[in-house]
Amino acid sequence: MAVDVRAMLEEVATLGGAPKKSMKDFVVQKIATFIATGILKSGDPLPGERELAAALSVSRETVRGAILILATHGILSVAQGTRTVVASEDVGELAVQAARYRDIAAYSLDNVHEARLLIEAQVVRAAAVKVEAPTLDYLRKSITAQEAACDDPVRFLICDREFHTAIYRSSGNAVLADMAADLYSYLLSHRRRVVSQPGTIATSIADHRLILAGLETHDPDAACAAFAIHETRIYTTTKLLFS
Repeated sequence: MAVDVRAMLEEVATLGGAPKKSMKDFVVQKIATFIATGILKSGDPLPGERELAAALSVSRETVRGAILILATHGILSVAQGTRTVVASEDVGELAVQAARYRDIAAYSLDNVHEARLLIEAQVVRAAAVKVEAPTLDYLRKSITAQEAACDDPVRFLICDREFHTAIYRSSGNAVLADMAADLYSYLLSHRRRVVSQPGTIATSIADHRLILAGLETHDPDAACAAFAIHETRIYTTTKLLFS
């Protein structure tokens, strides 16, 4: 992984610009956030070290160290010869703003959809202007990791969250980035069921490629339009789940 991407990840351990953390602490926080938002549930096996390292653009050694920390907190269960599994969803303060993720679930799907369209439009337009080469490279690698996860909804959602939050951060506005990330977390546990349906992951990846194309050309209109299509597709498929 390029040094500049590593520096970017260390610097944005949280979207709000908290003090720098080690890469191992960064991954601990990430995995805890996946649990807090419902991407991972109690009893779920964690993606393999290689796959998780690719999704987060870190080394396998970093992932291994983070897993051991979470295991000492009783959040993950590690046993020789078996997959690491989520042992507890009580992540405490380890996740990024876990309380906000729980609070966002109180809103209606329609309200969240409308808010996402408004906020993400501002965030993505700013990102298209300000996004830098290391972030674009990170997004390209994320899409490669997503393609490798076409048969694994949990691993895909981990990659998907990293793709979205990297774009939010590149807007340069920490407040809007945090708001966009909060709204993204809405009903993620149910999104697992949606992305399990045939063709859904491939369609999302195609959407991501259009978003990336808009960012690569620094075209705010194209990036915003692609993001709106993607978010509306998320809204529609989630709504069908409850119909």
